Formats: sequence, C-alpha cells, structure tokens
Amino acid sequence: MVVGPEGSLLRPDNCFLFADMSLVKQDRAAWENEYQAGKWENLASSPDFARYKVVAGWIHSFGPSLSLLDVGCGHGVMLQHLDLERINHFTGLDIAESALNAIQPKREQDSYVCSPIEEFKPSRKWDVILFNEVLYYMHDPVSPLRQFEKSLSPNGFFVISMHKKNNPLAFNNKCLRKVRRFVREAGYEMLDGVEIRRLASPTAWELLKVRPRNDARQP
Repeated sequence: MVVGPEGSLLRPDNCFLFADMSLVKQDRAAWENEYQAGKWENLASSPDFARYKVVAGWIHSFGPSLSLLDVGCGHGVMLQHLDLERINHFTGLDIAESALNAIQPKREQDSYVCSPIEEFKPSRKWDVILFNEVLYYMHDPVSPLRQFEKSLSPNGFFVISMHKKNNPLAFNNKCLRKVRRFVREAGYEMLDGVEIRRLASPTAWELLKVRPRNDARQP
C-alpha cells in the first residue's frame, strides 16, 4: 500500500506524480486509523454505481455458482452489488482488521484474511479474483497479478478496476499503463474491457476482464 513520507495514504484521486518510489512504504497502522476514522465510508454511497454493476456482471458471468477473492476488499462494498446466492465462497483480503470487522453480511462459508497483499499465501483457488481500485497502492502494480496467477481455477479470470485521471502523468495513469503493458506482454486473454466515464465530472475508470495463459496458471 502506498503511504507518503509523512505517513498519509496516497490515494489515486490526489496522486499526480510520485516518481521516487523508494519513499513509499507499507503501513498497516495508517490504514487502520483511516478505516476507524470513517474516511472510507463514502465508498458505500459512491457515485460510481455503474462501475460496480459492470464489475458485478463480470463476476457473475463465470457461472451460476463461483468462488471470489476480493484483494484489498476494505469493508466489503463489492458485496452490496453481488447476488450472494451465487457466491459459494467469498474471501476478503485486506491489510486493515477494522475494515474486515465491518464487512456485512458475514457468512459461515466465507473467510476474511488480515494481511498485506504481498505476504498472503493462498491455500486454495478461486474462480474470480478481483482487484478493485487496489493495484496503484502497491509498490509494483503488476506484482499481485503475477502473485495470484496460480490461484485461479481452470476457467478462472481476473477482474481489474482502475481509476483514471485527465492528466496523463498522474500516478494512477502510470500504473494503469504498466498493467496494460503487462497484460499484453504476458499473453493474457482479453475477455472484455471497458472505460466508464461520468459526464457530470472528470471521473473515469478502466475495467479489464482478463485470463492468464494456461501455463501461467499451472502449479
């Protein structure tokens, strides 16, 4: 997770240039403090409703029953947009325990893991792995894609959502270009891809539904 030299979290909506990545660090305490202070509660009432619906549609496109890993799930906003009858197992992974504690509903068959993404050691496979507005909080935005390739079921796929800025030099735009380049060079199958733009404000997202090559998914 990207944290500035002064300890404040660098969000994609206020990051333009952060060239010296040696200055960033992982800081669980910073995330815990922000969740406990309610700074992320606005996600549940966010105006990007259409984006959530596209992401949910892609997740459900796997089939009538599926397992889902939500990487950097926060307090589980994505669950509000899913038909939970079709999710046979949900795994929420987040660095902040206070965020995981706030997830509702909690079901017996689901699991919640408090861990930095880089340190998480998967013990199972999932049909869909979601990276929802999380990759630009990593030191290397493509490292989680490499990390979880072997955690997909045989027909599984990644769903990626990344916020875009108008400034081409914005930090998150640089991360998005790096993700696009990796997907292309790694030979991922592009199952779908869209850009969603709000007409009422200069806000846009790029969404990708991709599947790693078969050999990359083998143990």
